Amino acid sequence: MKVSPSVERIDGTMANAYTFSADGKIILVDAGTKGSGKKIISFFKQKGSKPDIVLITHYHPDHIGGLKEISDAFSPMIYMPDREVDVATGKARIKPASSFMSKFVAKIMRIDPVTAVEPASSLSLDGVEVIETPGHTPGSTSYFLKEDGVIFVGDAVVNSHGSLKINKGFTLDIDRAEQSKQLILDHEGSIILSGHGEPFKKKG
Repeated sequence: MKVSPSVERIDGTMANAYTFSADGKIILVDAGTKGSGKKIISFFKQKGSKPDIVLITHYHPDHIGGLKEISDAFSPMIYMPDREVDVATGKARIKPASSFMSKFVAKIMRIDPVTAVEPASSLSLDGVEVIETPGHTPGSTSYFLKEDGVIFVGDAVVNSHGSLKINKGFTLDIDRAEQSKQLILDHEGSIILSGHGEPFKKKG
C-alpha cells in the first residue's frame, strides 16, 4: 500500500513495515515478527528486488523478530538504535515495561540474533535523518525521509482513532516518551508512520 510518493507499506505484517528508496538504496523499516519476516521476504522476491538497508526503530519482537530471516535472505546492512544493538546481537535481553503483558511477552518471545549490526547514529544516507525518540524503549529511534516529509516512528507514538497516543502498557519510560512525542509533533515532518495503525497527517 502506497502511503506517500516514495513509501510503501508492506501488507500483512503484525507490526507495520515500510520500504522506500533513497540515495540509490532500497530501504526496509522494521522487520516484523518471525512470521512477518517470511511475508517481507516474499514481498521483495515478488518485486524482483531486495533491501540494501534495514532500519530498526526499536527492539520489541514484533519489530525485529523477522530480522534474522531477512538478513539470511538478503544480507542487508542493519542499523539498530545505539542502546539496543546488544539485544539484536543476542548479548542482552529486552527490558520490559512494568505491565504484566510486557513482562510476559519479553519472557516468552525469543529473538534469533544477527551478527552484523551497526548503531543508528552511524547511518549516513542522503535524505534520511536519524532522530532519537526514547521512552517506549531505551533507544527508540525515528527516521525522517525528507523528500516525502515522512517520519517513521516505530512505537514512539501510535495513531489511535486519529490521535497520536503512547502505548503505556509497553512503554518503559512514560516521561521520556511524552518528550519524544512532543519532539515528533514539533518536527518538520508532516506524515507520521507508526508501527501500528494508519498514517497520521499533521494539520496545518
